[in-house]
Amino acid sequence: MKEKLSLLRENLAGHHVERIQPPHAKPSAVLIPLLETEAGISILFEKRSADVRQGGEICFPGGRIEKTERPAETSVRETSEELLIPEEQIEVIAPMHCMPGPGGGDVTSVLGILHDYHGTYAEAEVAEVFTIPLSWFAEHPPLIHKARMQAELNEDFPYHLIPGGRSYPMRSIPRRFYFYETEHGVIWGMTAELLFHFLQEIL
Repeated sequence: MKEKLSLLRENLAGHHVERIQPPHAKPSAVLIPLLETEAGISILFEKRSADVRQGGEICFPGGRIEKTERPAETSVRETSEELLIPEEQIEVIAPMHCMPGPGGGDVTSVLGILHDYHGTYAEAEVAEVFTIPLSWFAEHPPLIHKARMQAELNEDFPYHLIPGGRSYPMRSIPRRFYFYETEHGVIWGMTAELLFHFLQEIL
């Protein structure tokens, strides 16, 4: 027995924590783009093209993180592609927040500044762009709705193998949903949640 334990100790020396359930999707990064407008410092938003996933929704520019990239690099590359501007016009300020995305992969927000931007965008992905001053958000807090995310079990789930069967108290995950009602449409979901926490940092 001692020999087996010694072998086990030797084989697992230096073992690192391994994630049992990997994310269901690749990680992503988005840019929270600031720029100066006549109304003061403003945030730029995109409205997704009807031809892409979640078409018509309001979002930040961003996308999947490639294997060799850091979140900030992804946010700059994707913003450059979606707004049709050189990467040199995008100044990264700081990484902001990370949260699970709707597909299961982590999403990281990065704060940046757009320099010399004149409203261009790639029509294949973006239907329109618009800006909202930070001062507007200071005066218009979001609607916050509390909910709980419950596991949806299949009909053939083996309840008979767990104590209490169907009465077993399955835990649900608390979640808050944020809604900003603007003249351009409703900002909600992941975009609104990242926006809310960013605004908490600066306002």
